[in-house]
Amino acid sequence: MDQRTDRLERLLTRRNAWAALIILAVISLGAGFALRNMRVDYDFEKFFPNNDPELDRYLAFREQFGHDNDFLLFGIEREQGVFDGELLTRVDTLAARLERLPRVTKVLSPTRLTEPIVTPVGAFETPYLRYWNDSLLPIDSARIWNDPRIKDYFFADDGKAMLVVLNAEANLSKERCDTLLSDVRATLSASGMADTRIVGRIVGQDHYIITMVKEMVFFLTASILLLAVFLWIGFRSRLGVIVPIVVVGLAILWQIGLMTALGKPIGILTMLLPTILFVVGMSDVVHILECYLDEIRAGVPRIRAIANTYAEVGLATFLTAVTSGIGFATLGTANIPPLQEFGLYTALGVLLTFLLAFTMLPALLVLTDPQKLLPVSIKESPWTGRLPNFFKWTIRNRRRILIGFTGVVVLSLWGTSRIKVNNYLLEDLPTNDPVKQGFLWFEETFGGVRPFEMEIALDADSRASSVWDLEVLQRIERVQQHVDSAYGVDGLISPVTLMYSMNKAFNGGDRAYYRLPEDSAECARLAKRMRLLSKDVIGGIVSADGRSARMTGRMVDEGGYVHKGKNSTLQAYMDANALDGLTMSQTGMAYLIDRNNETLSTQLVRGMGLAVFLTALIMFWFFRDWRMVFVALIPNLVPLVFIAGVMGFFGVDLKVSTAIIFSISFGIAEDDTIHMLAALRHHLRRGLSPAYALKRTYLRTGKAVTVTSLMLLSGFITLIFSDFASVHYMGVLITLTLAFAFVAELMLLPALVMMMMRRKVRTSQK
Repeated sequence: MDQRTDRLERLLTRRNAWAALIILAVISLGAGFALRNMRVDYDFEKFFPNNDPELDRYLAFREQFGHDNDFLLFGIEREQGVFDGELLTRVDTLAARLERLPRVTKVLSPTRLTEPIVTPVGAFETPYLRYWNDSLLPIDSARIWNDPRIKDYFFADDGKAMLVVLNAEANLSKERCDTLLSDVRATLSASGMADTRIVGRIVGQDHYIITMVKEMVFFLTASILLLAVFLWIGFRSRLGVIVPIVVVGLAILWQIGLMTALGKPIGILTMLLPTILFVVGMSDVVHILECYLDEIRAGVPRIRAIANTYAEVGLATFLTAVTSGIGFATLGTANIPPLQEFGLYTALGVLLTFLLAFTMLPALLVLTDPQKLLPVSIKESPWTGRLPNFFKWTIRNRRRILIGFTGVVVLSLWGTSRIKVNNYLLEDLPTNDPVKQGFLWFEETFGGVRPFEMEIALDADSRASSVWDLEVLQRIERVQQHVDSAYGVDGLISPVTLMYSMNKAFNGGDRAYYRLPEDSAECARLAKRMRLLSKDVIGGIVSADGRSARMTGRMVDEGGYVHKGKNSTLQAYMDANALDGLTMSQTGMAYLIDRNNETLSTQLVRGMGLAVFLTALIMFWFFRDWRMVFVALIPNLVPLVFIAGVMGFFGVDLKVSTAIIFSISFGIAEDDTIHMLAALRHHLRRGLSPAYALKRTYLRTGKAVTVTSLMLLSGFITLIFSDFASVHYMGVLITLTLAFAFVAELMLLPALVMMMMRRKVRTSQK
């Protein structure tokens, strides 16, 4: 130890300190320059896993039939009813203007739809709504109410609201989406319909990104202010506040600058990077400063005190950086690009903080008068009078503590069994959010806006020549009726509904013929005349060769847990009504989100298990004693079991946003345990008795643990105020986990150490 300290002293010169600071300043200027190109992004599809057969199937389906989420829904209301000539005229004008906008492929409006009617004298296209003639509106509205394909898709059941649907070009960039949305809003204002409700991916993306930027600035600012308060309480000096903030702040600057230089935008997860790095990175800096100031209080000269500090806590600090990095890096096991990037860049940020803590911090300490770091209380730490009494109480009550924590674990395991995997499409937004309120209005008024998609395909060996064969249509009809009645899907369109329309058209528009033909020959004849319908309609439902098709509609978002049950029931019904050579299977964006959420949640929990295993190996390498590995892991696993129990008892669903808190919390909470046990190991190697070594560790390292734990809590508690539900719950759950981990650190860890030490002594005596 003395040789290592001597070597460190020789490096700690003012010349080396200035050289290090100049190099770090140049790197920081480069990182700051890179921030000019920082971008924000929000793309749901990035959360789909790579190499997923279901995703590949959906992408092929989407390539053929178009996207199921590149649309805008316009909700138009009128308390007296929407079948009003003046209102419908404005709606038609709006639809025409929207269709002329750049990047708009088509606009569907009831005022622009026509129905084919075939009579002995020829085929005619009859408008569904002759809105220019008030006397015909009652007739047209009654005709629409007898046509489920139009009524269910475009009108509310009470007739007081109607839909206009805008389809945009696929895969628009963020900038083009913003331009389109701006053009749409300007068009609404010019048409005198600025109060029209709008929902769709483009609207949600715009709202999410604006909120993300605001929250990123708020969280980082609030975290800095709260951490500054606790740094002041701990060090009672301006430099004691400024130095740690500057060190960790530069690590964040480097991290964001690196991401920007690599062309990576800030997303819904990476927006948390600055806050997490600021809070997590502060832990090691505070441990180093506390140890250094203890050396100064003991009368050790400045350079020697710095060398002693890094010799004592250097390895422990390195291990905390590695274990925290492992905790974040294992998020990459989820095989989801945003999670992989979040885990990778957060782990890298932790290592950058460690690098600065071992370069910039010692350089600053060399150049700073230690008296300025703690001028008010240079002889005594604020925690000196409190920790001894708590240590005595902990040792006296160690058996009760072990029994109490065992009881908490048992109760938490019961709560854990009640957790369910669940998610909603717009669960991130609060109920009072205008976008969420608009979404709920569409849910209530039009039977939902969650897309329902089913792929229909004929195998190569199928006896049927196309989906227009009557036997195939009859099987599709059975499934469609089940989807309508049991699954709750509205506005269904499929080959069956198209054949309904053709049969009705060839029978003079008689509503009684809105059904499948009775014989195969008639069905084949109508299929050949299907060109009478719009090419856009046919091409969006049935492929050109007639071998594949889709069934599409919309439904209320009841949550992934409910939909999973419905999917199982639907699949069982389709299996019972199967036809050789005919395959029907669900697909679509909403279906994949539900499916992936369940898979991801399981993968993330497994990833946390990998983090525990790797950490155990590192602890064994460090201590060479499996009993100390047990002591290191238990105080950090118990809080995770506790928070899982809290989730079960309070009905917090397991989803991606709540599953990642286990890996994050474990990686963060483990830091203080490593510092405590590394200090214990250091004191034991210096010849102190086990009891005195534990006491010395508790009173010296426990001060830094207390300060860092309070700072961690203050940093993550700010996330509770997020407008995003996922970030809010992340803040609540991580704060509770770290609070419980802090209690376990000061109570459970000493009790376990005493128990293990006694067993070790008894074993050696035998």
